[in-house]
Amino acid sequence: MCTNFAPKPKKPILALITISITTASAISCACDDICVNETGWWRDGGAFNASGAPIQDAVNNASSGDTICVKAGNYPGTVDITTVHLTLAGEGADVVNVTAADSGDHVFKVTADYVNISGFNVTGATKNRGIYLSGANHCNISDNNASNNKYHGIYLKSSSNNTLLNNTASNNDYYYGEYYGIYLCGSSNNLIYNNYWSNTNNAWDDGSNQWNTTTVITGLNIIGGPSIGGNYWSNYTGADPDGDGLGDLEYPIAGGDNFDYHPLCPPSSVKGDLNGDGTLTPADAAIALRLAATGAHDDAADVSGDGQVTSLDALMILQAAAEMVEL
Repeated sequence: MCTNFAPKPKKPILALITISITTASAISCACDDICVNETGWWRDGGAFNASGAPIQDAVNNASSGDTICVKAGNYPGTVDITTVHLTLAGEGADVVNVTAADSGDHVFKVTADYVNISGFNVTGATKNRGIYLSGANHCNISDNNASNNKYHGIYLKSSSNNTLLNNTASNNDYYYGEYYGIYLCGSSNNLIYNNYWSNTNNAWDDGSNQWNTTTVITGLNIIGGPSIGGNYWSNYTGADPDGDGLGDLEYPIAGGDNFDYHPLCPPSSVKGDLNGDGTLTPADAAIALRLAATGAHDDAADVSGDGQVTSLDALMILQAAAEMVEL
């Protein structure tokens, strides 16, 4: 049986240059288009524009084909994207936090085609969706963390031919688990693989979509296993007797006739081994501490057995890594 397991920590997808904004003179931008920090936005070589909603203002001033680079920080508010061929690239989901300022609002809403969103921690939509695609096609949603959004973490409505890759969705539920980590309504031909789903209800899909790669790829997956195929499901009950990192039973998706035919299984049964390398190291303790800081839950990290992930679990894993205690 595959037990609950933590995703591999996401590495920042862009290394942005730290810039101190002191004047309104021309400023360079690492991505060559538009850069955003907590206090404003600027085009490469252009003047700094102060803003209380810098991501949205950058989107409003972007042109089709632009890339918007978002630096580490905390960004309250919602982001509506109506421009085609637009890329929003955060420095990483571990350092770029976008939180719904009003719990009744979504965080990201996309109504344009060919939009790419990556490298964001998306949270706080306790009465709405985290990432919402409505009539949006050929988009790429990758390397994001959607958590504590109570009306679905990721929601696709009438949206097709999109790719969702390497995202984590956890604790997205409300009204006694009525909602889902990811919900697809009237959407088809979407490719969804190598994501981490840990919610009361993980997925709903009433269309025709693909939840795994057609061919298994040898390579490190989101939970540290040796194969890239489908997704990690916190409630998957299958097993991996041959140790290839893929469950031998398909995972059924609620809402229709879709299956994940290559669900991911953790590569190690070592208690507290959260990065899946088969041994306990300080890196595992760091993952547990990050889970504790965000309020996320993962059974594998709860080594104290008290039903929650806290700094105590991180300390116990660190001590076990130093062979001071046994878990």
